This record gives sequence, C-alpha cells and structure tokens, in this order.
Amino acid sequence: MKCLIYPALLGLALAGCSQQRSEQEVATAPETTVSQSVIKQAPTPVETAVVPPVVARRPDRDIVYQGELNLAVDSFEQVSASVNRLLVQHDSFLATAHEERANGQQRQEMTIKVPPKEFASLVAALSRLGHVENKDIASTDVTADLLQATASLDAKKTSLDKYQQLARAASPAEARRFDEQARQLRTDLAADQARLQQLGARSAWATLTLRFYQVLPAPEPTVPVPAFAPQFSAAFYRGWSVVLSILVALTNFWPLALLGGVAAWAVRRWQRRQAAEL
Repeated sequence: MKCLIYPALLGLALAGCSQQRSEQEVATAPETTVSQSVIKQAPTPVETAVVPPVVARRPDRDIVYQGELNLAVDSFEQVSASVNRLLVQHDSFLATAHEERANGQQRQEMTIKVPPKEFASLVAALSRLGHVENKDIASTDVTADLLQATASLDAKKTSLDKYQQLARAASPAEARRFDEQARQLRTDLAADQARLQQLGARSAWATLTLRFYQVLPAPEPTVPVPAFAPQFSAAFYRGWSVVLSILVALTNFWPLALLGGVAAWAVRRWQRRQAAEL
C-alpha cells in the first residue's frame, strides 16, 4: 500500500510544478508584448540636418595696376618681335612707343595697356626677355571710390526726380526754385558720372611702361692719318687766310689807289706833250 502512495504523491507534485510553470509563462507573455509595443510606438529621433555656415561672398575688387620694367637685351630685333607676340597672347595693346639710337645704344620705350588679370603674367613673361635692371609695380584699390561714386550718383538721380515732381506741382515761384536746384543737381550728376567713368577706365586697364636697350657694337677704327697731314692742312688754311686778310686791308685804300692812277695818267700825258713841243 505504501508503495502505491509514494508514486501517487510524486505524480501530484510534478503536475503542480508544470501547472505553476505554465501560469508564469502566461503572465510574462503579456508583459513582453506590451514592452515590444511600447518600443515600436516610441518616436524615432529626428535627425538634425547640419546647416553649413553661410559665408559672405567677397565682392570683386577694382584694382588699378601700374608698373615700370627696364631690360638690357642682347638682340633688339628679337626682343621687339617677342614683345609683339606677348601682347597678342595677353590681350594687351600698345599705347605709345619711342625708339632712338644714341650714345652707342638702341633704345625702345613702350606704354602698354593690359587687362588687370593678365598684368602679373605679362610682367613675368617680359622679364624673361633680358636682364632686369629695374622693376617697379604698384596697385591701388579703387573699389570704395567706385561704390561711393555710384551711390552718390544714384542719390542725386533720385533727388533730381523728386525736384522735378515738386516743380510740376508747385507754384510758379517755388517751381523756379526747384528748377534751379534741379539744374545744380544736373551739373553735379555730370561731374559724378565723369568721375565714375574715369575710375572705371583706370580699373579696366593696367598700365605698364617697358624700356629695353641693346649696346651697339663699336665702329671699326679707320686708317690713322699721318701726323704731318693735319699740320700741312692747317698751315695751308692759315696762309690763305693771310692773303684774304691783306686783300681786305687793301680794299680800305681804294680811293687812294684811284687818285694815284689818275695822277700817274696826268703826269704821263704832260710828259708826252712836252716832248712833242721840243
């Protein structure tokens, strides 16, 4: 009998354990489902776009370039041809040119107008044509002057339009006053416009003064003249000068020569008459 009781108790214990385990699984299942749903419903983090900082664009600058370049060259003709070729390559043109031969040198001076963007490269190319004796480069920023002139021009145009509108709606006396102010504004506008054009022309072309020279070969010496030849030539001219001086001096006594000739003729005639009477 006892042998039957122990297996029965063991079976009941195993059945209770299995039932408890199933209840725990059922209890944990909803929690897992709820946690998963919560994870799924959680809002996803919004990606923040990285906006690059806005860099202000630097306005174009208006630069006035000026320069002088002096070269000593070996072949004047070759350098002249090279300069003409470089002017074409760099969209430049020749404003003035002067050539001369003096003191055993052949010299050339040129004034060249160059686009500002080609100025540095042209100066570098010309410097390779000979030996650089002198190079001076200068630049001036006229951007502020151009902006100021443009702003002044626009402001005066606006004022001119305003005065013209006021003159049309005002009384005759006030209209004359507005017309006088408008006339003065037109004069100022013309001056500002001329200044603006001058600044624009200066910044549109850079100016380069180019000078180069070649030392000419010395002439071959001539055959030396004998030492006595110059002395003989000088003595001959001195003697001829003495003769001419004597003739000039005698010319001062031409009245005496004339009277002497007349007196000699009269005496000779008297002598002939006396001989005839005897």
